[in-house]
Amino acid sequence: MTSSARGAISAEELAAGTWWPILIVIAAIAAGCSAPSAYRTAASLPATEPLAPAWQTLGESRGGRPIRALSIEGNRGGALGPRVALIAGIHGNEREGARHLAELLKPLATYDGTIRVYEDVNPDGTSRGARFTSKGVDPNRNWPAQNFLPARSRGPAPLSEPGVAAVHADLQRFDPELVIVLHSTSRGPFVNFDGPARQYAESFAHAAGTPWTVQPSMGYPTPGSFGSWMGIDQGVPTLTIEFERGCPEVESRRALMAGVGAVLGIDGLPEVPRSRPFVVD
Repeated sequence: MTSSARGAISAEELAAGTWWPILIVIAAIAAGCSAPSAYRTAASLPATEPLAPAWQTLGESRGGRPIRALSIEGNRGGALGPRVALIAGIHGNEREGARHLAELLKPLATYDGTIRVYEDVNPDGTSRGARFTSKGVDPNRNWPAQNFLPARSRGPAPLSEPGVAAVHADLQRFDPELVIVLHSTSRGPFVNFDGPARQYAESFAHAAGTPWTVQPSMGYPTPGSFGSWMGIDQGVPTLTIEFERGCPEVESRRALMAGVGAVLGIDGLPEVPRSRPFVVD
């Protein structure tokens, strides 16, 4: 019979040190029963509480800032929706939508499908509140679209900017079926689209409410733009969400939550009733 079974440790065992393994096992069992773990695993979480997604570093900007993405596996047993990519920021002076990203992640987990979220294509520009990268290149003119034209503001070649190259490579692996990109402009708010995305654009604008409209064209050439590459060349429905530059947070939050909720069919996100959106052809 062991010492633990007898309930006492003899003087001979104490002197020999043979009781240490027994005490270690007992202490480990007691700690597992009484002390909360510092780490939470899927097995330890309630079925209704998903693990928080973790950011992955895809690369670095010229300034050494991380280019990050995360995947949200939100399937709750329904029919799977399209694989969705959400790019929260490309231009560093257009943060009207990106400022709500942390709040948006939780309801995105209720989507029946996979969402790949890209935090910021241009963190160097964001650190300066600037549209361009630290090299003076517009990151929304550096994509490998058929209409790309080399220029100082577009780069000597597609994907010359590290942030664009990192996100491009990850998108190629993810292979999205719908893309939502957040921007802002003084001419906003409106939804621009490329590829077969008119229905999605109208759903966003309808839910976002007045004065949101749908504008199929930006009204000027966009060589090397993300929409040109993904929407037109690849044929993937692509929404460019143009918030009004400098709009109050309450307005951008309401529009973002309602619009994304409508596009993805997510329950629980606020929707603003309105008539059919005005479409500028």
